[in-house]
Amino acid sequence: MAARQQIVRLGIIGCGIAANELHWPALSQLRDRFDVAMVCNRTREKAVSFATRIGDAYGKNVPYVLDYLELLATPNIDAVSIMLPVERNLEVCAAAAAAGKHMMLEKPIAKDMAEAREVLGLEAKHPGLVMMVAENFRYRQVFAELADSLRKDAIGTPYFVEWKSWQLIDPASNPYAQTPWRINHRYEGGFVTDAGVHYVAALRDMLGDLSTVGACSACVNPAIGRMDSLAWLFRTTGKDAIPPLSGILTIGFSVHGSASSSLTILGSRGSAVVENATLRIYADDADNPVSVADYPDGGGYVEEYVDFHQAITTGQKPTSTLDEASKDLDAILHAIEMGQHSNPTLR
Repeated sequence: MAARQQIVRLGIIGCGIAANELHWPALSQLRDRFDVAMVCNRTREKAVSFATRIGDAYGKNVPYVLDYLELLATPNIDAVSIMLPVERNLEVCAAAAAAGKHMMLEKPIAKDMAEAREVLGLEAKHPGLVMMVAENFRYRQVFAELADSLRKDAIGTPYFVEWKSWQLIDPASNPYAQTPWRINHRYEGGFVTDAGVHYVAALRDMLGDLSTVGACSACVNPAIGRMDSLAWLFRTTGKDAIPPLSGILTIGFSVHGSASSSLTILGSRGSAVVENATLRIYADDADNPVSVADYPDGGGYVEEYVDFHQAITTGQKPTSTLDEASKDLDAILHAIEMGQHSNPTLR
């Protein structure tokens, strides 16, 4: 008979969109690893709604509080998930560390690199605690399979990568564009930073670190922030037998009449394309891939919580470390800084 896993008693700080749409659906599948013991939100309505939702699933009462310090002072909580506006990450992480709680915080790690370094400093001061960032792209199987295909020479020698993420965020209907801290952002880049760290994380994991060659940005719709579009030219260092590549990442959140979410890598004998969770390998016929494979993973949210649990219960280093998340943020902020020199507001 397999040994029973240790149940980690989890507190959730922040009961907004991420908690409801991303984290709880994953945690609801991991009742053999986590028990949500308490939730916190500064507005009572959200706290009550989220606590009730979890309590109904568990068939028991799940308490809520309005002050995260009260949650952190609760002795029967082992770890916390922090899902707050990014400018509050440092403050709440410092309090969680002082309270002796393991923690996973939503990306980006901080609002700027100065605060990112302070968050990293907390890890050095509290070596017995697990601290990680909820970067779900690090756990998506399709990117691991893509890197493996490149190492196995599936498209010959890779030389160029393009990632295109185009969509239309309508403030009238998109719930993310209705949160004031996102549209009136106190961190550079707004939606571009929030999404950009995802792409940087996946690219760095597959291809090595990124250095900026050039960038330009635009603000097409000021209603969703000071910046909503970025084109970034970069070079990768190469990684694990994959050579350095040239690349471009284009992010647009005010795109009318077109939408795209695709990652393409060109090689000397073919190309590899990722769309959502599907990997296609092409040779000479652009209409007929030589292979098509689907890697449905639910976005990697379950896998990141499994990693969090394993790090807490075994002492194994998590995949999505604070250090990696800090490097992700540093890379996208460098691109944004260069792009701001050519940032028009369009009418």
